[in-house]
Amino acid sequence: MHDEWRKSRQLDAASRLRVMQREKAELVYNRSRHDLVKAQRLLGEEQLRYDALQAGFEALGRIGTPLDPSQHEQRLLAHTAAFQRLAAAYQPVVEARQTSRSAMAQLLKCKVNEDLIAKAKERLEVLLDKAVLEYESVDIFDAQQALGAGHGR
Repeated sequence: MHDEWRKSRQLDAASRLRVMQREKAELVYNRSRHDLVKAQRLLGEEQLRYDALQAGFEALGRIGTPLDPSQHEQRLLAHTAAFQRLAAAYQPVVEARQTSRSAMAQLLKCKVNEDLIAKAKERLEVLLDKAVLEYESVDIFDAQQALGAGHGR
């Protein structure tokens, strides 16, 4: 019986540890979701700037504005710089998505571990209740024997 109580205390400690791990994983996941939203917002803003620049260049091309070589070079440099900024804004989104997926996987793992501990505790409680009932039955039988009752009465 003492082993069962010791196991119960160990499971209680493990349960508290799993709860702390889950809470920490939830914080990491929430932070990663916030970072992802922020990175996506910044990417959206950069995409709008790029689209505006592209639309301006296309408008100049449609109306047939003649460009001397230096203007054409500046236009190409501006377009290249805008594209590089857009590509640079995309990389944090990719990293934030990976971090968020990893954090979600860790959170799910923590929840599963917490559920396993809870199920083990429930099973141990059933075994403890059964052991207590058996000890009580033995105590009742011993008391009846001490009072002189026969076996099976």
